[in-house]
Amino acid sequence: MTGSHSADRVVVEVEQALGPGVVFEHDDRLGLVGTSARTAGEWRGLDRAALLDSDDGHGARLAVLAATPASTHVGCRLVLEILGGWRLGPRVALLGVLPGTDHPSVELAATVGGFGPSATWLGPVEAAHEVRLARQRFRERRSHERLRGGRAWRGEEAARVEERRFSTPHSQAEYDLRRLPPRYLRGLEGLLDDDERLLYWIERPEVTDPGIVMRLRGDDRRAALLALTDRQLLWATDHMQPDRFLSDWGVDTESVPVERVTAAVGSTDARGSTLTVTAGPAERRYLLPPELADEVEVMATLLTRFTPAGAAGLPRRVYALEAVPFVDEHAERFGQLDLARELFARAAVASPLACVFSPRREGQRHAGAAVLGPDVVVFADERFTRAVSLSDVIALRCTLSALIGRVGVVTEDGIVDLAYPAPLAAAGTAFARLARRALADTTDLG
Repeated sequence: MTGSHSADRVVVEVEQALGPGVVFEHDDRLGLVGTSARTAGEWRGLDRAALLDSDDGHGARLAVLAATPASTHVGCRLVLEILGGWRLGPRVALLGVLPGTDHPSVELAATVGGFGPSATWLGPVEAAHEVRLARQRFRERRSHERLRGGRAWRGEEAARVEERRFSTPHSQAEYDLRRLPPRYLRGLEGLLDDDERLLYWIERPEVTDPGIVMRLRGDDRRAALLALTDRQLLWATDHMQPDRFLSDWGVDTESVPVERVTAAVGSTDARGSTLTVTAGPAERRYLLPPELADEVEVMATLLTRFTPAGAAGLPRRVYALEAVPFVDEHAERFGQLDLARELFARAAVASPLACVFSPRREGQRHAGAAVLGPDVVVFADERFTRAVSLSDVIALRCTLSALIGRVGVVTEDGIVDLAYPAPLAAAGTAFARLARRALADTTDLG
């Protein structure tokens, strides 16, 4: 392609360098550092990039083929003149050139971009229109949707939390989920709603060689995960220490709805870094290693945004409480369906939302049940019945393990819970999810 056009200039970010060059990595102290050489086949004068602050209509940035005199590196930002582009069905990609670079052949660029003869070539005017549309879609998404892409990491000291985040389809915490052990992922899958968003998480490593002071204090040495979503603060610890027989015994979890939180403070002392959360009538404390002090401070800052003071009068979310029917087969497989129905009736919950049945079995002489109502949770067995008002609940408990399942509530008086066979985990997690919504809805913000 020869000649020049009065084309728009745009800023793009290289996503894939296709030619030989230097591989750069970012160092917090040194900046960009070349760490190795990148070899490649025939260099065709093009790298794959994407238009900054754009949306191609499918949640990704608008693709741009960047013509440069030498292959760049991933993350390199370039100012390009847009020469045109291609449309193939819903897919659109643009062709740009770094000023001073010879213009590439359209046919060669189409081959590199994977556009065959059926693709429609867009001239400079049409390509500029696609740029404007992509930028408009990006602005609309950012203005009408909540802030996405929570890269809630340490930025400049004076920067607000929003200024430390990128607008991408997923938060950095969600992109980093692949780093988590499977037991934590199963916990998230069980306890998070389908449309819930993960904002930030901190992983606490297992302490394999505790000192004498830690032993004397009886500190919990299990690995743990502290996760913040747009709906809850979730604390998950290993159900049992991994050993040579099994490295994954599942997790014990504690959940505090964000609507319940009135204060969140991070602090560090000789024992470690602690996130202290005021929820309802009491406080909950989550201890992490002292080297995670910065992460704990970020978690406290983000969680504070959900408190009445931090929300600054924003509308409060109200959850739909759709009842989850009890699955008779859970009791029938133990031959105790009539007993289950008797316990549910004894709980006497008006408009029950969810039920969990724990049958008689080896090691458990009495059957039990947990029944959730809009403002109460009742635990019953063949000997007693105990009702707990949701206004007295500080946090919710749920165990997801191959050994046992458990649901319960944390109050100022202690923990009230129900253990059930591990194969009934689906009923337990459904109960826990609905209990979290009911607890959020009954929170008194006055």
